[in-house]
Amino acid sequence: MKQRPELVRSVPLLDYEVERSGDGRTVVAYAATFDEAYEVVDFDGHYDEVINRAAFNRALGRGISDVQVLFNHGRTIAGTPSSEFSLPIAIPVEVKVEGKGLLTRSRYLKTPLADQILEMWQEGAIRSQSFRGPIYASRPARPGPNGRPVIERTALGLIEYGPAPLAINTSADLVAVRSAMVEDRLAALGDLSPEERADLARLLTLDDPLADPSAVEPVVEAIEEVDPPEVPGPSLDLLAAEAAQRRRRLQQENPS
Repeated sequence: MKQRPELVRSVPLLDYEVERSGDGRTVVAYAATFDEAYEVVDFDGHYDEVINRAAFNRALGRGISDVQVLFNHGRTIAGTPSSEFSLPIAIPVEVKVEGKGLLTRSRYLKTPLADQILEMWQEGAIRSQSFRGPIYASRPARPGPNGRPVIERTALGLIEYGPAPLAINTSADLVAVRSAMVEDRLAALGDLSPEERADLARLLTLDDPLADPSAVEPVVEAIEEVDPPEVPGPSLDLLAAEAAQRRRRLQQENPS
Protein backbone atom coordinates (compact mmCIF):
# COMPACT_ATOMS: atom_id res chain seq x y z
CA MET A 1 0.00 0.00 0.00
CA LYS A 2 1.32 3.41 -0.96
CA GLN A 3 2.16 5.51 2.09
CA ARG A 4 0.25 8.76 2.37
CA PRO A 5 2.34 11.93 2.34
CA GLU A 6 2.45 13.75 5.65
CA LEU A 7 2.10 17.41 6.42
CA VAL A 8 4.41 19.04 8.94
CA ARG A 9 3.10 22.55 9.45
CA SER A 10 3.71 25.28 12.02
CA VAL A 11 1.90 28.49 12.80
CA PRO A 12 3.04 31.57 14.67
CA LEU A 13 1.48 31.78 18.11
CA LEU A 14 -1.86 33.55 17.89
CA ASP A 15 -3.18 33.37 21.41
CA TYR A 16 -1.75 31.11 24.05
CA GLU A 17 -2.12 30.71 27.77
CA VAL A 18 -0.34 28.84 30.52
CA GLU A 19 -3.32 28.21 32.74
CA ARG A 20 -2.74 29.62 36.21
CA SER A 21 -5.33 27.46 37.86
CA GLY A 22 -4.04 24.31 39.54
CA ASP A 23 -0.27 23.94 39.32
CA GLY A 24 0.26 25.97 36.12
CA ARG A 25 1.30 23.05 33.92
CA THR A 26 -1.48 23.26 31.30
CA VAL A 27 -0.85 25.16 28.04
CA VAL A 28 -3.58 26.25 25.65
CA ALA A 29 -2.50 27.21 22.10
CA TYR A 30 -3.40 26.79 18.43
CA ALA A 31 -1.56 24.17 16.36
CA ALA A 32 -3.09 25.11 12.97
CA THR A 33 -5.06 27.92 11.39
CA PHE A 34 -7.97 27.59 9.00
CA ASP A 35 -8.80 29.33 5.73
CA GLU A 36 -5.53 31.29 5.62
CA ALA A 37 -3.21 30.72 2.67
CA TYR A 38 0.54 30.33 3.22
CA GLU A 39 3.34 29.61 0.77
CA VAL A 40 4.80 26.09 0.57
CA VAL A 41 7.50 24.29 -1.43
CA ASP A 42 7.32 20.52 -0.96
CA PHE A 43 6.34 17.24 -2.65
CA ASP A 44 3.34 18.94 -4.32
CA GLY A 45 5.50 21.70 -5.82
CA HIS A 46 5.42 25.45 -5.17
CA TYR A 47 1.96 26.56 -4.10
CA ASP A 48 -0.20 28.25 -1.49
CA GLU A 49 -1.87 25.93 1.00
CA VAL A 50 -5.13 26.36 2.89
CA ILE A 51 -6.45 24.09 5.64
CA ASN A 52 -10.22 23.68 5.61
CA ARG A 53 -11.86 24.12 9.01
CA ALA A 54 -13.35 20.62 8.71
CA ALA A 55 -10.02 18.98 7.84
CA PHE A 56 -9.46 17.45 11.30
CA ASN A 57 -13.04 16.30 11.94
CA ARG A 58 -12.33 12.72 10.93
CA ALA A 59 -9.18 12.48 13.06
CA LEU A 60 -10.75 14.07 16.12
CA GLY A 61 -13.77 11.82 15.80
CA ARG A 62 -11.48 8.92 16.66
CA GLY A 63 -10.29 10.56 19.86
CA ILE A 64 -6.90 11.91 20.88
CA SER A 65 -5.61 9.07 23.05
CA ASP A 66 -2.97 8.16 20.44
CA VAL A 67 -1.88 11.74 19.74
CA GLN A 68 1.52 12.69 21.15
CA VAL A 69 2.88 16.07 22.23
CA LEU A 70 6.50 16.51 21.12
CA PHE A 71 8.92 19.41 20.98
CA ASN A 72 9.78 20.34 17.38
CA HIS A 73 8.41 17.02 16.06
CA GLY A 74 11.10 15.12 17.93
CA ARG A 75 13.87 16.77 15.91
CA THR A 76 16.70 19.22 16.40
CA ILE A 77 16.52 22.71 14.92
CA ALA A 78 18.60 21.37 11.99
CA GLY A 79 15.91 18.78 11.27
CA THR A 80 17.84 15.72 12.43
CA PRO A 81 16.23 13.09 14.71
CA SER A 82 16.68 13.74 18.42
CA SER A 83 16.45 10.98 21.00
CA GLU A 84 15.76 13.58 23.71
CA PHE A 85 13.00 15.43 21.85
CA SER A 86 11.30 12.20 20.74
CA LEU A 87 10.02 11.70 24.30
CA PRO A 88 6.53 13.08 25.03
CA ILE A 89 6.54 16.36 26.92
CA ALA A 90 2.82 16.59 27.68
CA ILE A 91 -0.50 14.77 27.56
CA PRO A 92 -3.17 16.15 25.23
CA VAL A 93 -6.16 17.07 27.37
CA GLU A 94 -8.30 18.57 24.63
CA VAL A 95 -7.94 19.18 20.89
CA LYS A 96 -10.85 20.91 19.20
CA VAL A 97 -11.84 22.93 16.16
CA GLU A 98 -12.52 26.61 16.79
CA GLY A 99 -13.22 29.50 14.47
CA LYS A 100 -9.62 30.44 13.75
CA GLY A 101 -7.92 27.07 14.03
CA LEU A 102 -7.12 23.84 15.84
CA LEU A 103 -6.99 24.63 19.55
CA THR A 104 -5.00 22.35 21.85
CA ARG A 105 -4.91 22.04 25.63
CA SER A 106 -1.91 20.09 26.91
CA ARG A 107 -0.86 19.14 30.43
CA TYR A 108 2.92 19.15 30.75
CA LEU A 109 4.68 16.26 32.44
CA LYS A 110 6.99 16.60 35.44
CA THR A 111 10.19 15.75 33.59
CA PRO A 112 13.34 17.85 33.09
CA LEU A 113 12.62 18.36 29.38
CA ALA A 114 8.98 19.28 29.96
CA ASP A 115 10.03 21.68 32.73
CA GLN A 116 12.45 23.42 30.37
CA ILE A 117 9.86 23.81 27.63
CA LEU A 118 7.17 24.90 30.09
CA GLU A 119 9.52 27.66 31.25
CA MET A 120 9.93 28.71 27.60
CA TRP A 121 6.15 29.02 27.35
CA GLN A 122 5.98 31.06 30.53
CA GLU A 123 8.77 33.40 29.37
CA GLY A 124 7.41 33.82 25.85
CA ALA A 125 10.40 32.10 24.20
CA ILE A 126 8.24 29.64 22.22
CA ARG A 127 7.38 31.11 18.82
CA SER A 128 4.99 28.59 17.32
CA GLN A 129 3.12 25.33 17.55
CA SER A 130 3.25 22.63 14.90
CA PHE A 131 1.33 19.53 13.93
CA ARG A 132 2.13 16.44 11.87
CA GLY A 133 -0.33 14.15 10.14
CA PRO A 134 -1.15 12.32 6.90
CA ILE A 135 -3.10 13.88 4.03
CA TYR A 136 -6.36 12.06 3.36
CA ALA A 137 -8.03 14.45 0.91
CA SER A 138 -7.33 17.70 -0.91
CA ARG A 139 -9.25 19.77 -3.43
CA PRO A 140 -7.75 20.09 -6.93
CA ALA A 141 -5.33 22.98 -7.27
CA ARG A 142 -6.91 26.25 -8.37
CA PRO A 143 -5.35 29.50 -9.58
CA GLY A 144 -4.40 31.81 -6.75
CA PRO A 145 -4.09 35.59 -6.42
CA ASN A 146 -0.30 35.41 -5.95
CA GLY A 147 0.34 33.61 -9.24
CA ARG A 148 0.73 30.28 -7.49
CA PRO A 149 -1.82 27.45 -7.42
CA VAL A 150 -3.84 27.07 -4.22
CA ILE A 151 -4.29 23.61 -2.69
CA GLU A 152 -6.93 23.20 0.00
CA ARG A 153 -6.48 20.34 2.47
CA THR A 154 -9.92 18.96 3.33
CA ALA A 155 -9.06 15.87 5.42
CA LEU A 156 -5.96 15.46 7.57
CA GLY A 157 -4.77 13.10 10.25
CA LEU A 158 -3.13 14.11 13.51
CA ILE A 159 -0.16 12.09 14.76
CA GLU A 160 1.47 14.66 17.02
CA TYR A 161 1.70 18.35 17.75
CA GLY A 162 3.72 20.59 20.02
CA PRO A 163 5.79 23.73 20.42
CA ALA A 164 8.44 24.61 17.85
CA PRO A 165 11.18 27.25 17.78
CA LEU A 166 10.31 28.47 14.26
CA ALA A 167 6.98 29.03 12.53
CA ILE A 168 7.72 27.59 9.10
CA ASN A 169 4.37 28.57 7.59
CA THR A 170 5.45 32.20 7.44
CA SER A 171 7.47 33.12 4.36
CA ALA A 172 10.35 34.76 6.26
CA ASP A 173 10.89 31.84 8.61
CA LEU A 174 10.42 29.32 5.80
CA VAL A 175 13.29 30.94 3.94
CA ALA A 176 15.43 31.14 7.10
CA VAL A 177 14.98 27.45 7.90
CA ARG A 178 15.70 26.31 4.37
CA SER A 179 18.64 28.68 3.96
CA ALA A 180 20.23 26.94 6.94
CA MET A 181 19.61 23.61 5.22
CA VAL A 182 21.34 24.88 2.08
CA GLU A 183 24.35 26.00 4.13
CA ASP A 184 24.56 22.59 5.81
CA ARG A 185 24.43 20.88 2.43
CA LEU A 186 27.15 23.10 0.98
CA ALA A 187 29.36 22.45 4.00
CA ALA A 188 29.17 18.75 3.17
CA LEU A 189 30.49 19.50 -0.34
CA GLY A 190 33.79 21.04 0.76
CA ASP A 191 35.79 18.88 -1.64
CA LEU A 192 34.31 20.48 -4.75
CA SER A 193 36.75 22.26 -7.04
CA PRO A 194 36.40 26.04 -7.60
CA GLU A 195 34.85 25.34 -11.01
CA GLU A 196 32.32 22.93 -9.55
CA ARG A 197 31.42 25.40 -6.80
CA ALA A 198 30.91 28.10 -9.45
CA ASP A 199 28.56 25.78 -11.35
CA LEU A 200 26.59 25.10 -8.18
CA ALA A 201 26.37 28.80 -7.30
CA ARG A 202 25.20 29.62 -10.82
CA LEU A 203 22.51 26.94 -10.64
CA LEU A 204 21.18 28.18 -7.29
CA THR A 205 20.81 31.75 -8.56
CA LEU A 206 19.10 31.07 -11.89
CA ASP A 207 15.71 32.74 -12.30
CA ASP A 208 14.34 29.40 -13.55
CA PRO A 209 16.89 26.78 -12.46
CA LEU A 210 14.85 23.83 -13.69
CA ALA A 211 14.36 25.19 -17.20
CA ASP A 212 17.88 24.15 -18.27
CA PRO A 213 18.51 20.50 -17.31
CA SER A 214 22.01 20.66 -18.82
CA ALA A 215 22.99 23.14 -16.12
CA VAL A 216 22.32 20.52 -13.47
CA GLU A 217 24.39 17.70 -14.96
CA PRO A 218 27.94 18.87 -14.04
CA VAL A 219 26.85 19.71 -10.51
CA VAL A 220 25.13 16.36 -10.01
CA GLU A 221 28.21 14.55 -11.32
CA ALA A 222 30.41 16.47 -8.88
CA ILE A 223 28.12 15.76 -5.96
CA GLU A 224 28.08 12.03 -6.72
CA GLU A 225 31.86 11.98 -6.28
CA VAL A 226 31.67 13.44 -2.77
CA ASP A 227 31.11 11.26 0.29
CA PRO A 228 27.50 11.73 1.39
CA PRO A 229 26.89 13.71 4.59
CA GLU A 230 25.80 11.85 7.70
CA VAL A 231 22.35 13.42 7.45
CA PRO A 232 21.03 13.71 3.88
CA GLY A 233 19.94 17.18 2.86
CA PRO A 234 17.13 18.17 0.51
CA SER A 235 17.38 17.33 -3.21
CA LEU A 236 19.31 19.63 -5.52
CA ASP A 237 16.29 20.56 -7.60
CA LEU A 238 14.32 21.54 -4.48
CA LEU A 239 17.22 23.65 -3.21
CA ALA A 240 17.40 25.38 -6.58
CA ALA A 241 13.67 26.05 -6.62
CA GLU A 242 13.81 27.49 -3.13
CA ALA A 243 16.79 29.69 -4.02
CA ALA A 244 14.89 31.07 -6.99
CA GLN A 245 11.85 31.61 -4.78
CA ARG A 246 13.96 33.50 -2.27
CA ARG A 247 15.51 35.65 -5.00
CA ARG A 248 12.10 36.55 -6.45
CA ARG A 249 10.82 37.51 -3.01
CA LEU A 250 13.82 39.78 -2.42
CA GLN A 251 13.28 41.41 -5.80
CA GLN A 252 9.63 42.05 -4.95
CA GLU A 253 10.56 43.54 -1.60
CA ASN A 254 13.41 45.66 -3.01
CA PRO A 255 12.48 46.58 -6.61
CA SER A 256 15.24 48.34 -8.53
